[in-house]
Amino acid sequence: MRNPKDRSAFNDLVYEIVKAIPRGKVMTYGGIAALIPHPISVDPLAYSRVRARWVGYAMADCGEDVPWHRVINAKGQVSNRPGHGPHVQRRYLEEEGVVFNAKGRIDLETYRWDPPTDWLLARGLLPPPDEDPSITIQKRLL
Repeated sequence: MRNPKDRSAFNDLVYEIVKAIPRGKVMTYGGIAALIPHPISVDPLAYSRVRARWVGYAMADCGEDVPWHRVINAKGQVSNRPGHGPHVQRRYLEEEGVVFNAKGRIDLETYRWDPPTDWLLARGLLPPPDEDPSITIQKRLL
């Protein structure tokens, strides 16, 4: 399983995941963070508390080639992106067919993208199916 060694590697993993989100689908900051093992230099417990925020920092720094508008908060709401207001993100998502309710939220059951297992395996974001889970846990904790 890939394990980012620094913030730049972490950001690259975030961008790889976000670029794979199909049109008309979204992921949450926390959903993306849950796919990325903690960086080697960070305590796993501490990482679990800040990982969604780190994804937010990565998204704030992403280039225009990253479909940033497909990343929303855990409540199904759009967030403010530097240089773009939340209305821009909403417009982009609506252009892709995403529907917002009267409270400005997206139905995550309908629009959430869960990466397929084979996609995750191919990118080293899941342990191989035949690998002993205790070995996988040890690798993640290194």
